Amino acid sequence: MRTRVAEMLGVEFAICAFSHCRDVVAAVTNAGGFGILGATAHSPQRLQSELAWIEEQTGGKPYGVDLLLPPKYVGAEQGGIDTSQARTLLPDEHRAFVDDLLARYGVTAPAAEPRGSLGGLNISPKTYEPLLDVAFSNNIRLIASALGPPPADLV
Repeated sequence: MRTRVAEMLGVEFAICAFSHCRDVVAAVTNAGGFGILGATAHSPQRLQSELAWIEEQTGGKPYGVDLLLPPKYVGAEQGGIDTSQARTLLPDEHRAFVDDLLARYGVTAPAAEPRGSLGGLNISPKTYEPLLDVAFSNNIRLIASALGPPPADLV
């Protein structure tokens, strides 16, 4: 059954599959669907490696990349906030609960993340723009914004 969405994406079936796993993206794409790689936590180098592998496996069939492109967020005026700044926005009760869980189960607290990255997620222009550059330098058909409409300056 042909649909407008399938025609727009250049696929056989209007089935989109999001995955952080390149193997799943390639398998869905090769089966006639539209695979979308979740790449928010990738470095630009890793994203390039993953996209090159997907393109090699799919032989030029269409696929997409999903990033977190928030239209607005706390700290946008400063180019983002780091993990320690984000933690100050959490209620004391939440931080105490997490600290208790970490201590109870002997889990070492994670190291600080680079500025603009929360939990390894590239959510500020300083961290997602290099990923967009990599994505657009490849043969992608679509960029998905997991947080809804992207910032107006990206459209």
